[in-house]
Amino acid sequence: MPTGSFVVLLPTDSDYKIMGYYFKEGESNFKISSDLFLRLNLDHSKNEYNLLKLKDIRIFSYLHKFKGKLLRNAHGIILGLLLNEDEEPDKYRSSLKEAAEVFEMPSLNILKKSREEFESILKDIYLEHLEPLIDILQPDSLKNSIINITKFMLSGGKKERKIAQELLEKVERGEHEKITELYKTAETAMKSSDYEKAAKFYRKAAEIAEVLYIMDVATSLKEKAEFLQQIPELSKEREKIVQEARNALKNEDFHTAYISYRRASEISKKLIQYDKEEEYRLKSKALEDFYKIDQKYSKSK
Repeated sequence: MPTGSFVVLLPTDSDYKIMGYYFKEGESNFKISSDLFLRLNLDHSKNEYNLLKLKDIRIFSYLHKFKGKLLRNAHGIILGLLLNEDEEPDKYRSSLKEAAEVFEMPSLNILKKSREEFESILKDIYLEHLEPLIDILQPDSLKNSIINITKFMLSGGKKERKIAQELLEKVERGEHEKITELYKTAETAMKSSDYEKAAKFYRKAAEIAEVLYIMDVATSLKEKAEFLQQIPELSKEREKIVQEARNALKNEDFHTAYISYRRASEISKKLIQYDKEEEYRLKSKALEDFYKIDQKYSKSK
């Protein structure tokens, strides 16, 4: 489970502004320092998603670029999750993006909120969007979400009341439980690296969620399916590039080797495979340093 969250605004007239924090335990010594912001900002200049490993915690963050009226005053926000060292960041990917988009809603008017007001909003968004998807997809949670939707519909017109009645009937038949079952099947397939099968079941779960008017759940499931579809192709591309790096290394072509490992690191980041990202980044850096030293002393001969 995440231990907290934060939002950094990227204003047009200054480097950054801390909008607020939310910590599950209520208090924390964690703060975004200027040095930490520089690291985050540098990483996000290359990738929307980023994992930063600190001494006792991991920061999984998403860069959301504004597109609406907020763009007049800010480029966007960095929304971050504080994770324990053994936490897998991948399962928060779609949730982070979804939550970041909520902050741009005109009704929230986040640029005019006080720190206290904003942190209240951040808490609500955290609890609604950033908790693990498996918790949201438990049958009881899905049932409660659908019932809350019907309450709004029952106060609407004849068409809305009819839809609400149909939704309640579907809940009674246990239609929402199919979402949980399909999600678990998809997760099992993903752990076995059967990404095609996993994407298929995520899509099926998303279709049922749409029928039951749980649109935020449907969106998250669709995004997971779309992401998984990219994995085989990106993995194949990385494998080819890593082989190029190894071949270059055998031929003592250190320049090609470090460039190839750097590309492999960047692809690993897209795949949210941060152990591989770190492995190839460190290999690239070591080979780049060796190449520069070799060039320096080759010229002096």
